[in-house]
Amino acid sequence: MRLINIVQSWRLVPVWLRILLLLAGGAKVWGAGIYAGCHFGGKDIRMGLGTFVNRGVFFDGTAPITLGRQVAVGHQAAFITSTHEMGPADGRGGRVYDLPIVVGDGCWIGARATILPGVTVGPGCMIGAGAVVTKDCEPNGLYAGNPARRVRDLPA
Repeated sequence: MRLINIVQSWRLVPVWLRILLLLAGGAKVWGAGIYAGCHFGGKDIRMGLGTFVNRGVFFDGTAPITLGRQVAVGHQAAFITSTHEMGPADGRGGRVYDLPIVVGDGCWIGARATILPGVTVGPGCMIGAGAVVTKDCEPNGLYAGNPARRVRDLPA
């Protein structure tokens, strides 16, 4: 996946070839649009039909990441699936563990938003630019801030 990741991220690689390279590496991204500069840290990444991933998005990929259908992901968003247990005072970064991320159909993830390990973003949500999502998001809500909180309900 490392070589595929290097080649697919080039700006001169057309979207259709980027998709084919990622499919060859094991990612399930058929029917998605993925632009240049994205990093895929693993192959257990699934994207639904019509999903759009803008430039510079980071997929940690140490655990599964699933984006539903018609998900729009803004520039430089990050999907982080790995974290650490809290260690003792002489080394707070303890044992590493990984948790999956799921983003429901129709969501919009704003530019530079960060989705942390184990989070499920319900269908129809909007995540504001720069938000840090630390907990699950209920469907059809606008979430913003650090940590992200539900700002308002959106029409279903």
